[in-house]
Amino acid sequence: MKMFLQESRVVLEQYAPGLEAELAGQGLLAMESKDPREIKSLIRQHRLPRLWVPASSGGSMISPYDGIRLQRAIGARAPSMALMLTMHNFTVSFCGALADHVPSCARMLRDVAHDNLLVASAFAEGRRGAGILDSTVFMVPDGDGFRITGSKKPCTMANSMDIITVGVAVQGTDGIKRTGMAILPANEPGVTRHKFWDVPLLAAADSEELRFDNVRVSAGQVLLASEGDAETAGIVAVAEAMGLCWFEIIASASYLGAVSAMADRVVADRRIDDSERVLLAGELECAQAALDGAIHLMQTCPPDGALLARVLMIRFGVQRTLERCAMLAAELAGGLVYVRDAEMMTLLAASRCLAFHPIGRKAAQPVLAAWLDSTVDDRASSLASSSQD
Repeated sequence: MKMFLQESRVVLEQYAPGLEAELAGQGLLAMESKDPREIKSLIRQHRLPRLWVPASSGGSMISPYDGIRLQRAIGARAPSMALMLTMHNFTVSFCGALADHVPSCARMLRDVAHDNLLVASAFAEGRRGAGILDSTVFMVPDGDGFRITGSKKPCTMANSMDIITVGVAVQGTDGIKRTGMAILPANEPGVTRHKFWDVPLLAAADSEELRFDNVRVSAGQVLLASEGDAETAGIVAVAEAMGLCWFEIIASASYLGAVSAMADRVVADRRIDDSERVLLAGELECAQAALDGAIHLMQTCPPDGALLARVLMIRFGVQRTLERCAMLAAELAGGLVYVRDAEMMTLLAASRCLAFHPIGRKAAQPVLAAWLDSTVDDRASSLASSSQD
């Protein structure tokens, strides 16, 4: 038995019996060329939408440590499917943290668990420097509710989702733009889909433009702090930071799976020098351990800017590891494999896509530099106090 990737595949078998064998039997290229509705059907057949839903809402509440191993296993067999589940799972986790404050989040989680529904995240993916709730989708008051106008591009699962969670922005009379979130059915009047994804890579993830044309939502469907409402603003800020943290961890695990699939071929090839095989596998296991560490931080640290900074540091460290390991795996497999094996070429291209997910490395630098400076300042103050004792 090959040990590399075995732990992740055992976890996948535990929560979705038979899925690993089915994905392996169909093959990566077949999975990547499927109609997204077929992938949705497979996800629902194996009851994956409810895995991250809290048990109190009727879900399975998978351990996040198991959750990222499941993502890694699926990413190794079907990257587009892993990307769909990344968006769904991080959104469910994000909304789980809000369920006690936002009734619409609590209702959504119960519906996801009971009816096996898929949730899309129409937040800020792809826009440099945007927060997870920041958006080009705007909302204006309309009687006892709101109307939403704008677009989100791209939005994964655009045609195959059941529920939309959308980041919204409202311009206040004080001139301050406040961000929040709305939850609405995927078939709500005024929501339309438009062609956006122009390349075959990850096309099965169903990423298209989502447009909102005066979409009416009730106040109960919206999480938004009113002017001067510091308590709700604080809830929104914490939720935004936690949501971004979970996105970084789950997305990184999915792309770790894609690179692990490349490495799996090399690790299994005894013609390749042991030192090279061990180096490649060891780096990827270090990436897995780093994501485990990020989860530990999520469970033990206050939900503040320092937590976000540390999780982002881990995400970018894992990203660099994946870039390095993907190229090494392709090199060790050989040029003939690369030019004749479409799976290897697809995985190598997919492995680079983590860099395009929020938050971009350049956009994150001010946050990370500020965290480093505050840490240095705190240590300097501590040392100064000690020297005066």
